[in-house]
Amino acid sequence: MNDLDARLTAALRADAPPARDARFRVEALVRLERTRFRRRMTLAAAVASLAALLTAVNAPAIEAWMAADVQRLWIVAIGAAAAMFALTAVRVAANPGVRTVVSAVGRWLYL
Repeated sequence: MNDLDARLTAALRADAPPARDARFRVEALVRLERTRFRRRMTLAAAVASLAALLTAVNAPAIEAWMAADVQRLWIVAIGAAAAMFALTAVRVAANPGVRTVVSAVGRWLYL
């Protein structure tokens, strides 16, 4: 029985899983999450930019429609709320390019 136990123990040790590296796993998960975050931020910025562009282009038509049909003004309010919600997803402080654009637009609007 001793020989059988020794062979069984040797067989089990031969197929042992490799040692786990916790640091590598955490770094891989951080890299994966950064990639997902960048993808989501890019999508949010694209949607916010498109909404802002459409609103800017259609501003005269929206203003005329609001003046003619005051009872349905809630549609514009919901659209504006959705645009503001989309703009909150753009992290201004984290991205220097976005920060530059936002500060330039702010200076242009408020000066």
